[in-house]
Amino acid sequence: MSLYSSFDDMLGPCDSNGSNSASGKAKVIFAQDGGVDDYMGTIILAEMHKKKKIDFLGEIVLNGDSVLPYSMEITYKFHALLGIADIPVLLSKARMYNAFPYCYRRDTMNMANIDTLAEFSCPMPKEPLDGDEWLREQLQSAGEKSITYVCTASLTNLADVLQSSPELERKIGSIIWMAGAVNVKGNLDREIYKGWNDKAEWNVFADPLAASWIFEHTAIEMNMFPLDIADKAPVDGQFMIEVEQQTSRECSDPNRAMLNDIVYKAYKDICVSQPYYRLWDTVAVAFLAMPELYASPERMQLAVVTTSEQEGWTAVRGSGVESSYWREVKVFMDFSSDQALEKFIHLVATHTF
Repeated sequence: MSLYSSFDDMLGPCDSNGSNSASGKAKVIFAQDGGVDDYMGTIILAEMHKKKKIDFLGEIVLNGDSVLPYSMEITYKFHALLGIADIPVLLSKARMYNAFPYCYRRDTMNMANIDTLAEFSCPMPKEPLDGDEWLREQLQSAGEKSITYVCTASLTNLADVLQSSPELERKIGSIIWMAGAVNVKGNLDREIYKGWNDKAEWNVFADPLAASWIFEHTAIEMNMFPLDIADKAPVDGQFMIEVEQQTSRECSDPNRAMLNDIVYKAYKDICVSQPYYRLWDTVAVAFLAMPELYASPERMQLAVVTTSEQEGWTAVRGSGVESSYWREVKVFMDFSSDQALEKFIHLVATHTF
């Protein structure tokens, strides 16, 4: 059973400066790290913005699970193809505490070299805009609790801004974060490095210190979408069948037809060959568009482990971990039903939001 019939239900009432203004639209800042699945998040937010369901303020790219300048070039091109070139694309200067392996990061380079995407050109700045300063300025000018911060990367840049300007915390109404692993194993590939633990998920492990600081030192509502739910949405199967079908349907918009081709080739050529690949980031971002498909969240007391042996684990209180704090987090563990999962996959594959 789901608590919410719309994302506005989750936001609840706000004051005159809040995110539920007369328009009822959430003001969304998207932070991502340039992986294939991050760009499905861009598509979801763009479609919601164009339908006036949200106010998409800007997209910050972290140099995490990607390679520069490819991640920036892809983001500029996706904004152009989606008709949202007026929404700023920015680059954070944040650096990961634990860097993603290059064998993961090169997926972005491979995506940028997909023929359809490589041949498409659009205006790009010579130097990217400063994502950290932009985030600070956006929060400074925002109303209290008016910002929905959607993150499919580490929390490094947000922690940096709030550590230096703690008064800006009150401007963020909620964080939607694809991160963590609760009752399932993490996704650090121990075949790459046997020293990694089997509990951490990469968006936490990339910077457990930043995540721990946000958990301990802020009171922003945290909505977490861990591997427990994300692992239930595979790329291979129904999703790929429907994504491929999109490429053969008549489309009057040449940019949309091009985007359909790019998405299909990216998932087919890059993701399907990696059997562990799931619609990780998409599961978190899509909640804004279709919250009714998700089971009600569980309120858990969590702490982020920062010691080396289990670094990056989002540990539940009572799991044997000692911590100086325990943070209440709304954890989305599952879809509301098998039919809801099927509908989720269909809507994502067909870009119907």
